[in-house]
Amino acid sequence: MENSLNYEDYCSSSCGTDDREACQKHWVALLVQMNCEKKVALKLSKLGYEVYLPVQTEMRQWSDRKKKIERIVIPMVLFIRVSIEEAQQVKRLSFIRKFMTYPGSKDIATYIPEEQISQLRFLLENAQDKVAVISEINVGDSVKVKDGPLMGLSGAVCMAESGRLMVAIRIEGLGYACVNVPKSSLEVLVM
Repeated sequence: MENSLNYEDYCSSSCGTDDREACQKHWVALLVQMNCEKKVALKLSKLGYEVYLPVQTEMRQWSDRKKKIERIVIPMVLFIRVSIEEAQQVKRLSFIRKFMTYPGSKDIATYIPEEQISQLRFLLENAQDKVAVISEINVGDSVKVKDGPLMGLSGAVCMAESGRLMVAIRIEGLGYACVNVPKSSLEVLVM
């Protein structure tokens, strides 16, 4: 059975914040120790913070069995939605390495818009191919996926090394989450 939920439906059901709360809190990226992402996300959740760890479920094949695993898409990075005051408290926690910052600065590099987190969640939950995050990309036409499991998702098109089209979702300060999408499923958006 095909998943009939498109991006617009997904976003309206998962982004339920009021205007006052949305103005006070922002998504930011945290750096944590390698292979501790899930533990840190759990600790922060228990402390009452809204946390998002980008994972993608994959089927792995071993010589004797197959198993579903959750692959961490951006190693050492997780996202947390905090106010400026909460960010100062989180910064002092022993299991947090640091917030993403610009080189030579101690200030938080950038706030990640709610829309980008929603698009990343939707992409990871619905992509049939492996999603990769790359920091540099040649941004081309803006596109919208018109059919398939990623229907409604908007992004930019780039050419992968193999020459296949990819849709890229910008994540402020980190780069782009990319996935292969058939050319026939893309509709170019006119600006």
